[in-house]
Parts: sequence; structure tokens; C-alpha cells
Amino acid sequence: MITFLDPPGHAAFTAMRARGAKSTDIVILVVAADDGVMPQTEEAVQHARAAGVPIVVAINKMDKEGADPDRVKNELAAKDVIPEDWGGDTQFVPVSAHSGEGIDTLLESLLLQSELLELKAPADVPANGLVIESRLDRGRGPVASLLVQQGTLKQGDIVLAGLQYGRVRAMLDENGQPVKVAGPSIPVEILGLDGTPDAGDPFVAVESEKRAREIADFRQEKQRSSKLARQQAAKLDSMFETMTAGEVKTLNIVVKTDVRGSLEALQSSLSDLGNDEVKVNVVAGGVGGITETDVSLAMTSNAVIFGFNTRADAKARDLAENEGVEVRYYNVIYDLIDDVKAALTGMLSPELREEIVGIAEVRDVFRSPKFGLIAGCMVTEGTVSRSKPIRVLRDSIVIYEGELESLRRFKDDASEVRNGTECGIGVKNYTDVKVGDLIEVFDVNEVARSL
Repeated sequence: MITFLDPPGHAAFTAMRARGAKSTDIVILVVAADDGVMPQTEEAVQHARAAGVPIVVAINKMDKEGADPDRVKNELAAKDVIPEDWGGDTQFVPVSAHSGEGIDTLLESLLLQSELLELKAPADVPANGLVIESRLDRGRGPVASLLVQQGTLKQGDIVLAGLQYGRVRAMLDENGQPVKVAGPSIPVEILGLDGTPDAGDPFVAVESEKRAREIADFRQEKQRSSKLARQQAAKLDSMFETMTAGEVKTLNIVVKTDVRGSLEALQSSLSDLGNDEVKVNVVAGGVGGITETDVSLAMTSNAVIFGFNTRADAKARDLAENEGVEVRYYNVIYDLIDDVKAALTGMLSPELREEIVGIAEVRDVFRSPKFGLIAGCMVTEGTVSRSKPIRVLRDSIVIYEGELESLRRFKDDASEVRNGTECGIGVKNYTDVKVGDLIEVFDVNEVARSL
């Protein structure tokens, strides 16, 4: 029996790929022959090594023009993944998912590797293994996908999975067909748990429902205590950060997804967004449809609701519409993350950039009964305009910043004076202008920033 676990390749699903490496006996590293090694490829190699799992490399898309398996070998060799034909210990198998070329050879390589590893598991012990995924089904309640690693799981067994427990009411195989038992290396979906366990949680069949409840209650209490301690620490940290760095703008979000793995990936990706000025706060996250409770929470926390592969029920839609709560739906993780980035970018304070628009050199200084001290100047660059901010430079050192109060051309007021023209300049609240000073006139423009 060969069971394949296929985690998503998107960068947001790093944790899911790490779990995949830990829960498997052999990692098939699929690398496109025309693209070569990508960042996620390197990450998968690191996960496999951390889990101590051997790698078989499948060089895919061999049917495409531009396929270059030697390039893949060279790039992976640089990561210490050495092909067998180069003296290493890693099997490289050219394949084409499109035509089926090399698939039989790949399966033979897996069987050979399993023989070398002597992969065996007892079938006559209480079942245990890993939660691969879980979701909340509208008609069937919590549904958990399990991989049995040891023992035999039977319909009617009491299962403890992470913080959840329950009696297995039904089991379905990979084709959705009912089954009564599942042995080692068999994936099944089970119904009957009291909630959705986290992907990656271990599960075990226990002797009684009472025992399962006791352990689950203990774990839940331990998690609550740990969460409370983290919240208290976070409050202190945020207090000190606020004291030192000023107030941070926060985008509050409620996330609902179809399965636990997607929720975990989104929460991880969203928490990485932002900077010292703006950040994302995931107020709550859960599996299943968007309910009135979610909308009420969004109302009280001024949050936006994001649904990933899930929808709001009729009551939740009505409440959201009446209360002005924004609910957004997505089925592509890239789009959701990009929209949150755009929202955070819009929350950033604009960058203030100075643009020098004109420079005037002081050639003479005289007094006017009406305007006080006037600097007789020659505009040497750009255009000097009235009521703009200015700075006075003496020997390239700024000695004053203020506002250009009056601008005259001969005896007439002028709104602006261009390059190569003489003018008289009055600087508001400043009387120390000297011959040779430069008066720099500038604009301050707001420029939108991005993360």
C-alpha cells in the first residue's frame, strides 16, 4: 500500500509541507524540468532533512520543449541532493504527469526505497496516527481526515485527536466509500468527533469515552492557561511598544475557512504582513460557514470578515448587510493575501518628500518701511513662489526654515519669479539675512507608500 500526501505548493502552506514531511516515510520532491529549483523546492528539502526522511526526486514535465533534467540535477546537487548516477544516494526519476511517462518507474523506486527502509507497522495494537485535515460539514458535523500509522482503526472505536474526542460513527475511504476498518498506511475520513482537531494533531484509539473526555479536558485547560499567559505577555509587550514607537494602526480580521490547514496557512501568512506602523490582527478564526456569531464579533471589534472557500448563511448575510459589516469571499489564497496587503498599504501614512522648486541668491539687503527687511535676490534655479516654505542656507548650512512672506518684482507684488530674474524677498519672522545667503524654496509632497 502506497499512500500519497500532496501538500499545496504556495508559500503560505509552509507548515502544511513541514507536517507532510514528518508524517511520511519517503518524500517525493517534484521539480519541473523547465523551471528548475524554486524557493519551495529548497524549503521541501529542508523539511525532509529535518524529519530525517529520504528523498526521491521526480523531474516532471519531461514532455515539454525546453525540459532540462541536467539543470535540475545541478541545482539540487548544489543543495547537497546528489543523484545516484553522480555518486550520491538520491534517486532521480524523469516523469511526465501529462503523458504518464516514467510513473511506473517512480512507483518502483518507492517500493525499492521502502524495502531498504524495512517499512513495517503492527496491525494488532490500538490505532494511532496523524490528523491530516479537518473541516465542519453542514450536514455531517466535524469531519477529520486521518492517516493510520499503526494498529487498526474500526468503526465504533473511541478516538482522541488533539483536543477533540468521540466515537467513530462512520469511516470513508479516499473514494468516499464506507469502510469498517483501516490498517497501517490507510487514509480515512471519520465522523463522530465533538469538534475539528488541528491538522498535524496525533490521534489514538482509547479504551473508553470517559478516559478520552478526561484527557481532552486536561489538554483544553492546559491550552487555555497557555493562551492566557501568552495574551498577558503580549499585552505587556504591546504596551512597551506603544510607549516607545507610538500607536500602530491595526486591521482587524475574522477568518473562516473550509478546512483547518487553510486556516492555519492564512493565519500564519496574515500575521507576517505589516510593519512597525500597520499590522493585521486576526480577531478570530474558525472552520465552517460564516454565522451570526462571526458577524456580531466583527461588529464589536470593527473587523472585516474573510471567507476562504466558505460562505455566510442567510441570517449572517442579513445581519452583515444591516450593520454594515464587510464580508469578502475568496477561493484563491493569493487574492486574499494581496487584498489584505492593499488594505494595509492604504492605512500607511503617506511619505512626505521635499522637492526644491527654486533657489535665489541674496545680492543685497535693505529695509522697507512697509515690509521690514527685504533681501534683494537673483533667482538662479527654478521658480520662486510666494507663501511656500523656504530655508536659508549660509555656507551650505541651514540657518533658518520658515515661510516666504512677500515677493516683489521692482515695486509690484509678484506671485512667482522665474530663473534669471531679480526680485525682492521678505522672510516671515527672520531678520538675519546676509549677502551671499541662498534662499531655497521647496514643496512638500505626499507620496503613497507600499509594504
